[in-house]
Amino acid sequence: MLKRIFRFLRSKTNKKTSDNESVRQARLTQTFPETETLSLNLDKNRKAIRRIFDHCDDLIIHDFVIRVGQQSTRALIAYFDSLTNQELLERSLLRALTNINPKHHPSNTIDWLMQEVIPSGKIKKQHKWVEITNWISRGSVGLFVDGQDQVLLIDLFEDNSRPVGPPTVEVVIKGPAEGFNEDLRTNMGLLRKRLPTSRLAVDSLKIGVVTKTTVNLVYLKGYANPKLIEEIYARVQRIDIDGIIGTKQVEEFIHDSPYSFFSTIEATERPDRIVGHLLEGGAALIIDGTPFAMMLPTTLANQLQSPDDYYNHYWFASFIRLFRWMGLFVALLAPSVYISVSTFHQELLPTPLLITVLAAREGVPFPAFIEALLMELTFELLREAGIRLPRAFGQTISIVGAIVIGQAAVAAGLVSSTMVVVVALTAIGSYTLPSVSLVNSIRLLRFLFMIAAAFLGMFGIMAAFSMLLFYLCSLRSFGVPYLSPLAPLILADLKDTLILAPAWAMLFRPRLIGYIDRQRQNPGQKPGPPAAPNVRRSQRKGGKGNC
Repeated sequence: MLKRIFRFLRSKTNKKTSDNESVRQARLTQTFPETETLSLNLDKNRKAIRRIFDHCDDLIIHDFVIRVGQQSTRALIAYFDSLTNQELLERSLLRALTNINPKHHPSNTIDWLMQEVIPSGKIKKQHKWVEITNWISRGSVGLFVDGQDQVLLIDLFEDNSRPVGPPTVEVVIKGPAEGFNEDLRTNMGLLRKRLPTSRLAVDSLKIGVVTKTTVNLVYLKGYANPKLIEEIYARVQRIDIDGIIGTKQVEEFIHDSPYSFFSTIEATERPDRIVGHLLEGGAALIIDGTPFAMMLPTTLANQLQSPDDYYNHYWFASFIRLFRWMGLFVALLAPSVYISVSTFHQELLPTPLLITVLAAREGVPFPAFIEALLMELTFELLREAGIRLPRAFGQTISIVGAIVIGQAAVAAGLVSSTMVVVVALTAIGSYTLPSVSLVNSIRLLRFLFMIAAAFLGMFGIMAAFSMLLFYLCSLRSFGVPYLSPLAPLILADLKDTLILAPAWAMLFRPRLIGYIDRQRQNPGQKPGPPAAPNVRRSQRKGGKGNC
C-alpha cells in the first residue's frame, strides 16, 4: 500500500516538473519577430528591433545617410541612451560615418566600414537577432545598413562603475588598499597587474538566461590541478537559471555539501588574497556585477587567515592567529559552557567564583538556558539593527542599545550580570573571525550547543562537539578535506595554519591543492648577519695591528 502511495506521489511530482520544464523551454526558445536572422531590408529590421524592444523608452534609433561612391545608402544606429557614451558616439562614430565619400563603391559595405571608416577597435559583426539584441543590451551600438544582412556592433559603453577603492570588509592596517569593484574588466586588470605572466589563464562563461552574467574562472597554468579546473568548469557550466545577481547564488549551485552549515567556498574582495590563493595552486571565480571573488577550494584554516597576517612580523601574526582560534571556540562554546556549569556542574567552579555567580543570579526568574537565549536573541536583534540602519549612526545605536538594554535588564532582575559578561565575550570572540560566512555558521551552531547544554550539561556539549568534528572531517571543498592540513594531518603544511612561519621557511605549496609544482621557492634563503671580516694573523696572536 505504501509503495503505491509513494509511486503515485512520485508520478505527480514528475508530471508537474515536466510540465514546468516544457513551459520554461517554450519561453526560452521563443523566436524573435520576423526571422531569427537579419533581413536585407532596413525598414523590416527597424520594425523588428522596435518589436523586440517594445516598451523600452530609452532605446534610441537614429536614421542617417552614408555616401558610398556615387550613391547614398540609408543606415541607422540603435542603442540604449542609459548605456552608451554620447560623446564617443558623436565623435568616433557619427562624425566618421557622415564625413566619408569614397571614389569607388566598395564590394562589401560592412567590411569596408569596419576596416577603413570606423575608428574603433572593439567592433564585431553579427547576423542573428539573439546576439544583436544581447550586445545592444550590454551597451554596444548596432549599425544597420540597407541591403546588408549583417550588423556592426561597436562597443561605446558608458562606464558607470565606481572607481577602485579600499576594501570595506577586509580592512588591513598594512598592505595594499585596493579592492574589487562591480566591473569585471577592472577586477581582471587588478589581477593582471599583480600577475603579469602568461601562466594566468582565464576561462569565461555566461550564466543566466536573462542576465547572461559573465563569470571568469582564473588559475595559474602549471600550478593548478587540471582535474580541479575541469570540475569547477563543469559545475559552473551546468547552472541553468534566469539570472545571477551575486556570488552566493553561484556558490549554492557548485559547492560539495548543499545542506552544510559551513561554507566551503570563501568570498573575498582583495586582489592580493586571490593572487596568494592562485600561487598556492587554487582557482577563483570572478563574477561581473559583484565586488567579491570566490576562492576555490577553501578550508577552515583559510577562513581563519587574515590578509593582515602576511603584512606583519610572523611572531606577531602567529600570536594573533592563535587568539583568533581561541576566539572561534569562545564564540561557539561560551554560552553553552555557562549554562552547563551554572545548572549541572557547580562543583567545577572555585567556591568564591561560585558564590559570585549564585549571588548575581539571585532574583532572576528564568533558568540559565532561557536567560542565555533571551540575551543572545537580543544581541542578534541589535546586531541586525546596527547593520540595517544608516552608517552614520547605525554603529552608535547598536553599541548604546547593547549597553542600555543590558544595564536595564540587570537592574530589572531579568538577567544576571554574569550572563551579560558571557554574551559580551561571545560577541568579542565572533568579531575576531575574519570570515563573514564562518561567523554566520558559528552564530547558528551556538544555539544548538546551548540546547545540548540545557538538556545534558557538559556531556551534551562534548557529544555535540564530537558530532561537529565528525561532520567537519567529512566535509570536502572540491575534493579537498575541509579540515586539512589538520585532518588529515600534514605536518609540512602546518606552517600556515595555527601559526605563521617566516616566508623563507615555507618552501612548498599545500600538498592537497598545489602538488603539480610543489616547490614555491629555493631552499637556503634564511637571512643572517654578514660573515665576519678576516682578522689579521698578528691580531689573532696578540700582536699589534692597525686600528
